[in-house]
Amino acid sequence: MFGINSGQNVLLLWSNPVNTEELQTFVGDIKSAVGDDGRVSVENSEMLLSSSHQASCFDHVLAGVLPPFTYLCPVDTLGEALRVLKPSGRLTTRTVDATTTQSNLKMAGFTSVSEPKNANLTDEQKKDLTLPVNEVTCHKPSFEVGSSVQLSFAKAPAAQSSNGTWNIDLDDDLELENPDDLLTEEDLTRPDPSSLKVCGTTGQRKACKNCVCGLKEELESEDVQKAEENRKNFKSSCGSCYLGDAFRCASCPYLGMPAFKPGEKVKLVDSTLQDTT
Repeated sequence: MFGINSGQNVLLLWSNPVNTEELQTFVGDIKSAVGDDGRVSVENSEMLLSSSHQASCFDHVLAGVLPPFTYLCPVDTLGEALRVLKPSGRLTTRTVDATTTQSNLKMAGFTSVSEPKNANLTDEQKKDLTLPVNEVTCHKPSFEVGSSVQLSFAKAPAAQSSNGTWNIDLDDDLELENPDDLLTEEDLTRPDPSSLKVCGTTGQRKACKNCVCGLKEELESEDVQKAEENRKNFKSSCGSCYLGDAFRCASCPYLGMPAFKPGEKVKLVDSTLQDTT
């Protein structure tokens, strides 16, 4: 199924409208494919940007693979999908507008975007369709975003000869601009010291693999604070939390609770209301 192997971590992005029973059955099929060593996460595509998934944690992303195949993932959503995919990770999508989908995937940074091919749909999935559905696959580059490597043909710059130095004679009465007058208020503002701390190995504000300088812990603390802010400012926009965990985002306060009827009063247990951070 979609080239998913045992032990992989898979992210399924769904969008409204969706058939509840079909989605739950599809999730069960994916869980069977990845086995006990794998993991399946289900996310509303409109809530992906606020879910705060860790970077490079999924092997495969499935987007819009269920009827009616009319949802087009915007570039910013695809960019977030690229971030959470592991290097060389794969994304599969089904759509009735293959041209726009291919363009959005390329703009988001995906490579090896395939030519559209006819989606292998079941008779049940085809019965209400009026347009042909195509399947498009692509990959995240084999390197992490922001990484760098020295080119094999790079050469050290040749030393400049002192004989080629230019000498400029200035008249004593020449008026020069005062350097202080060229500075703006923004230039004189002291930067935040925390934003200047970078890794001595990567040269960026990103901890290396064997970080011992404390930058890794500092970045993890910032991620925790950001996740806490997202949790406090959480506002559901999907309106499908009552259907169960398969329809809830990662920050949903109803996560882990059974499904309930729309408008039904739900009582949260005390442990749900406690801050566990």
